[in-house]
Amino acid sequence: MEGPSRSSSDSQAIDVDSFPSALSGGSTVLIAGSVEPATYAVGLRALCHSGDADDTAFVVTTTESADETVATYDTVCDRSEAPSLGLVDTTSEQRNVTALYEEEPVVFVNGSSDLERIVIGLSDLSGTRSPSHGARHLLVRSLTPVLEAVSVDDVSTVLKRISGLRTDDGLTLIGVDYTAHSKDTIDALAERVDGILWTSMPSESTVQFEYEPTAGRHSRSQFDD
Repeated sequence: MEGPSRSSSDSQAIDVDSFPSALSGGSTVLIAGSVEPATYAVGLRALCHSGDADDTAFVVTTTESADETVATYDTVCDRSEAPSLGLVDTTSEQRNVTALYEEEPVVFVNGSSDLERIVIGLSDLSGTRSPSHGARHLLVRSLTPVLEAVSVDDVSTVLKRISGLRTDDGLTLIGVDYTAHSKDTIDALAERVDGILWTSMPSESTVQFEYEPTAGRHSRSQFDD
């Protein structure tokens, strides 16, 4: 399912190219490239593309609040056909308030480097949603703030722990600002995923994608081993 191509959080109106058909359920995908994924809502757009109204998506926000994320999602998706959301918010002032039983449940965490609380928050969200016949997806909108304070090995351990929250037919999407990290860091993350969704901007108003499968692409992700 393809959502609208404009985002309220973009610095300017952006035209988004079609997602590659290889972006499929059952995969863990790193979103990287010359476009900062959270700024242009690439992960949220990918949920619109790959999911439907029967699905659920757990979203970790590290650069925008839960409210801003929902507002962006409303803009880039047709909500009548898109997965419902549950959110872990690491950016808001309401860090001691949890709203698990709202239409879009939110768990607030004190900073993006508190990996243990993020894991607990995602587990709490999973307890609020009754099992359905739809897929369950996981999106970390941007790992970059996390990696500023936590090692890539610690991040990989946490991603492995939370990988079971998505269903076998769901997607795990992990955004990262390629320009903010060393090649070694990106390579280390790439070794642990099934594919990389490379993003680029051939013009100031167009985002394009190219999907590169990695060694684990045709089996369960290494996070699930």
